[in-house]
Amino acid sequence: MTSPVAVAQRRGNVRRLVAQGLSNRAIGEELGISKDTVRRDREWLDLPLAERVAQRVAHTDEAVRQACAAAQSAADMRPAYVPTDAETARRWHEQLRAAAEQLVALADQFADHPALTPCATNGAPEAEPCATEAVAPC
Repeated sequence: MTSPVAVAQRRGNVRRLVAQGLSNRAIGEELGISKDTVRRDREWLDLPLAERVAQRVAHTDEAVRQACAAAQSAADMRPAYVPTDAETARRWHEQLRAAAEQLVALADQFADHPALTPCATNGAPEAEPCATEAVAPC
């Protein structure tokens, strides 16, 4: 999967080359990507900012929902009752640990999200973030 930074850089390059009047095929050749990727990037760039943001939020919300559902499904397995061999159990343990580490790292990135910074009331920051609604656990 391409990182968000790489995608943003690629889209910036697409925007620059479009401004120079290059075709999708020429842009693709220049950047080493397919003309279809160029077309999708151009479509994305043509969307209003609010719509692009809404799409990103919806995509992220769905990914979080799926991660929560997968975690719940795995928890429902009750490992002590799953008949398996030691090698498979070890593999599952390692895979789940690795996935958990990735999820913790991702969750920590959201902890620093600008939306969670304290509010300013009359120039004085409050102790609590400006949450407008309660966050439901998975």
